[in-house]
Amino acid sequence: MSNPYDKPTMPASSVLGPTLKFKGELTANEDLLIQGQVEGSINHTSNLTIGKEGRIKANVKAEYICIEGKVNGDLSGSKAIVVKEGADVKGNIFSPTVTLHEGSAFNGSIDMTGKERPVANSPENIAETNNNRSKSKAVDTDRPDASDNKSKRDKKRSASAA
Repeated sequence: MSNPYDKPTMPASSVLGPTLKFKGELTANEDLLIQGQVEGSINHTSNLTIGKEGRIKANVKAEYICIEGKVNGDLSGSKAIVVKEGADVKGNIFSPTVTLHEGSAFNGSIDMTGKERPVANSPENIAETNNNRSKSKAVDTDRPDASDNKSKRDKKRSASAA
């Protein structure tokens, strides 16, 4: 049985040519073919193809991802990810459907639970990480009550060990 997502390079409405070098956060809502170099993060809502000349150092999120070039970063496909012959992927893959063609190179892990993973460098994740950090409490050991709590804990530990 053939994979319905396993199709030739998708026709793209936008192309980033082989001489293009992009650094930062790339977002798009249309089919995209990348033949150039991208470093940063890619957050895409449609079909994304990394062509044979494409070189990516980014975490990538899209509906459908087809890799023919080189990717160094995590891939998150809400529908499918296909790694074609001659492609080289170093990173983790998160998608309900994954195809690794013979002749492709892959180093990472694959999660096919269907849980979508956000792009690590996205503004939402940075904000969430900062919120989690601000919620953690620091203990001031110079305060008398904090040191009293510490000594009470130490006494309980030594009593339970005896």
